[in-house]
Amino acid sequence: MNILYISKLAGHRWQGPNESVPSQIEAQSKYDNVFWYNLNYVMKDEWLKKTKCNNLSNYPRRKLKYLPKPFDNPDLVVFEGVYEYPFCKIYYEVLNKRIPYIVIPRSALTKQARNKKKIKKIIGNIIFFNGFLKRAKAIQYLTTNELDESGTNWNKNSIIIPNGIGFKDRKKMKNNSKQLQGIFIGRIDTYQKGLDLLVEACEQIREELINSNVVLKLYGPDRYSSKRSLQKLIIEKQLHGVLSIHDAVFDDEKEKIQLESDFFIMTSRFEGHSMGLIEALSYGLPCLVTEGTNMKEEIQGSNAGWVADNNVQSIKLALLHVISEKNKLREKSLAAKELVRKYDWLMIGEMTTVKYKELVNKLDPK
Repeated sequence: MNILYISKLAGHRWQGPNESVPSQIEAQSKYDNVFWYNLNYVMKDEWLKKTKCNNLSNYPRRKLKYLPKPFDNPDLVVFEGVYEYPFCKIYYEVLNKRIPYIVIPRSALTKQARNKKKIKKIIGNIIFFNGFLKRAKAIQYLTTNELDESGTNWNKNSIIIPNGIGFKDRKKMKNNSKQLQGIFIGRIDTYQKGLDLLVEACEQIREELINSNVVLKLYGPDRYSSKRSLQKLIIEKQLHGVLSIHDAVFDDEKEKIQLESDFFIMTSRFEGHSMGLIEALSYGLPCLVTEGTNMKEEIQGSNAGWVADNNVQSIKLALLHVISEKNKLREKSLAAKELVRKYDWLMIGEMTTVKYKELVNKLDPK
């Protein structure tokens, strides 16, 4: 099958799709004939190590008819994302040529995500995006929770295909300090990542965290001046010995931090399917997650960590469980590695080609 992938990635390493999209396309190229067209002038070495990427430097006109055959008339078009006006030209060509297409919103349609820049999105939906989503042959969600949070009003047809991970032989280092170290690696975005909830929860059990030598380290780039407001909050609540904020980490430094830590924290209000969380599991890090991560049930069911609802009281209780169950870290670490095996990118690629072919054949039987 000839599949054309359309994206508009800016290349920011802290944004999950800049990792998941090229990895997805690389996996899919093992099974299908694929072409990736990124509607930007950005080209990252990290992408090219995985797969061939074409951008506006290669094809500046943003139209199918200028792409090489057979991708000027592919069997299927996959739009990576929703709220991208540069998709318009190709979208109208796709309609005129009656080419089936899929949209992968990556959490953009969830209730929480729609509340960000709400008025602009409402206007955009009326002008363009409602029709763009409604005419898709299906919307591809990353998890069933993302589908539930997004609803079916956009399009009644949906498929669920998760993100994946490339496996390596990673051996966790022994934490020789007496501290119990938890980490978060991702955008320092107070609202989406639920970091305000985490700070409030820590304040309520400050003495327990200090007495148990728990330290929580947050790594990531600043969003919406979150670092400054969070740092102020940490000082006000006298949590500077428990919580600390650090710059973003990548590559070897990121790997070292994960291998030396005891558990991973993600208290997000909403996610698609977090690459950071899947990666943490692959390092054998038990994870403390909220329902907004869309992996609460899996973590709980596999004993790969601790779970909470998206509120301060629930996160507080989960942190207390971490302290009381620190003797179970190895058991939960092994469970984390076992859980993540089903997210191998090659398995995801195989699942994807089967679902895509079923969809296309159902729409246009030969």
